[in-house]
Formats: sequence, structure tokens, C-alpha cells
Amino acid sequence: MSESETSTESEPRGDDSGSEAEAEGASLAMGGLRDVSIAAGLLSLFAAADSWAVITEGTLARGLSVVDGLLVGVALGALVHEWAHFGGARLAGSKTPLLPLGSFPQIFNLDLVKCEGSHFMGMSLGGNIGHWLLFIALLLGLPLATLGQAALLSGAFGFCVFASSIEFPVILKARGGANPLEALSVIHPNFVRRNGAWGLGAAAVAFLII
Repeated sequence: MSESETSTESEPRGDDSGSEAEAEGASLAMGGLRDVSIAAGLLSLFAAADSWAVITEGTLARGLSVVDGLLVGVALGALVHEWAHFGGARLAGSKTPLLPLGSFPQIFNLDLVKCEGSHFMGMSLGGNIGHWLLFIALLLGLPLATLGQAALLSGAFGFCVFASSIEFPVILKARGGANPLEALSVIHPNFVRRNGAWGLGAAAVAFLII
């Protein structure tokens, strides 16, 4: 094969690689824009309810600000959790193809059969570090001057307890040498109800303390 033939055949591969990178970048940007927009919209709705409660001091307004705060805190925790899973997997060197936007709230796929243990660990740790960092950011950034703001922080804390109570046993199992599928097998079949109750209880306790 001549030198010119080699360069001619290699060019399409480079173009294909560049096209794939551009497509992934566009998909990543769209996913990020979608979730930032969702977060901004939720925070705006909460801010409106919280302001209404402060201005009117009415029972209905205060109740709405508390409900909004709890729900928005949970939603923000879930969004950050998923993106931190993605970031942790990528930092660990894993191939994490992006899912279609309609797969929300999941944003990527990880082959649990073929991935290395370090990739799975990076993904798992990333998600948990992410939602706890969000809680710390809210704790430091919110003045906590209203019931709604206390509820927002409590909702985020409740999500942290919910998600971490599910995933910490998985992380410990993986650290012990189990493969990803074996590690995931420790998740209780009824985890939504059981761990959800822990998260709800944690949010209620945090709200009462704050």
C-alpha cells in the first residue's frame, strides 16, 4: 500500500472521530442546558413562594413555601447526583455514552459487565460527593431566615440520606473486590419505600432542628 493510499483511508476515520466528538459535545450541551433550565425554573418558583410567604405572612403562603422548598431541595439533589455520577465516571476514564434527552433523569450509560472496577467506583463516589457538596453549598449560601429556606435545605438533606443509604453499601461491597453487578445486588428490592422513608425522616428531623 502506498503512502498516499494510507493517508486517504485514514482521513475518513479522523473525520468520523471528529463528528462523533462534535455530536457528543452538542448532546452534552443540550443535556446541561436542559437541567440548568430545570434547576433555574424550580428555584424561581420556590423564590416566588418564599417571597409570597414573607410578604403576606399567610398560612397558605407559608405552607406552599415549605412544600416547594422540600420538593425543590429533593429535585436539585437528584439533578446534581446524576451529573456527578457522570463526572465521576468520566474522571475515572470510563466510556459513558450519553443517552437521548428523553431518558431524563438519567444522562448516560455505563456497561456494568465490561467496565473496570475503578470506573464503577468513580461513578458511585462521584454521585455521592456531588449531592453532599450541594447540601454544603446550600447550608453555606442560604440565610435560613424563613421556613421555606429551611425546607429547601431539609429536602436536599433528605435526598442525601436517601441516595447515600442506597449507594454506600454498594460502594463498600465494590471496595471489597466485588464486581459492579455483585455490588449492586446488595440493594434492597424494596429500596424506594425503605430508603425513601429514611430520607423523609431525615428531612423532617432536619427541618425541626433548623
